[in-house]
Amino acid sequence: MEKRDSLRTVRRALSILDCFSFQKQELSLTQIANEIELAKSTTTRLLTSLETEMLVQRDDKTGKYKLGTKLIYLGQIAKDAYQLKDVMAPLMKQLRDETLETVNLYTIDRVKRVCILQFEGYQPLRHAVRIGELLPLHAGAGGKVLLAYQSEQRKQEAIKDLTMVEQNERLAELQQIKESGIAISIEEREIGLAAIAVAVPNRDGSVTHCLSISGLVQRFSNEKINEFKQRLKDAVAQVEHA
Repeated sequence: MEKRDSLRTVRRALSILDCFSFQKQELSLTQIANEIELAKSTTTRLLTSLETEMLVQRDDKTGKYKLGTKLIYLGQIAKDAYQLKDVMAPLMKQLRDETLETVNLYTIDRVKRVCILQFEGYQPLRHAVRIGELLPLHAGAGGKVLLAYQSEQRKQEAIKDLTMVEQNERLAELQQIKESGIAISIEEREIGLAAIAVAVPNRDGSVTHCLSISGLVQRFSNEKINEFKQRLKDAVAQVEHA
């Protein structure tokens, strides 16, 4: 029952956001209540919650509401994510063609990571993940390089299922990864597989995406690892100047 009520509240709050458009950029309480067909008291409670989260903003003079500044921030993130895929696609294809290994673009999703773009390798035996598949943040090159740049709270949440010794070791490793911007995993998440990943910084310096090369561990010699590191660094440098 409680879960159903929570979902209903979320749907109602989202319906308020849907009231706004290019033609209706400012709305009064009465207009919003009529639009979503709820009592003014209920609508006021929803608007107060949205205002607290900066999703709507109330003009003290007119009493009217408009969309909040947080939506500008979220919209820019979404815009950058789509632009990033467009920028990354030719670079990733080139990386795959040069290394013959699978090249992935990951993004963070709470305490998981998800592959949003992939160029599968040409090797007869190769590694590939499903687009949209949720993978751990605390394990694997892609997960670790993303986690290294997150808040301490998110780090603790991601590694909470590890033993205390493992947690301390992982936190120390994450600090090293943050300093270098590169993570390596050798048979860490799956036996027989290896991967190298680099952070792809956002304009504000935060990190929500990473680029990785993965394949069979037998092909990841020290020489190849150094080569892949440099190729990944060069690719990210091109993104930063795009």
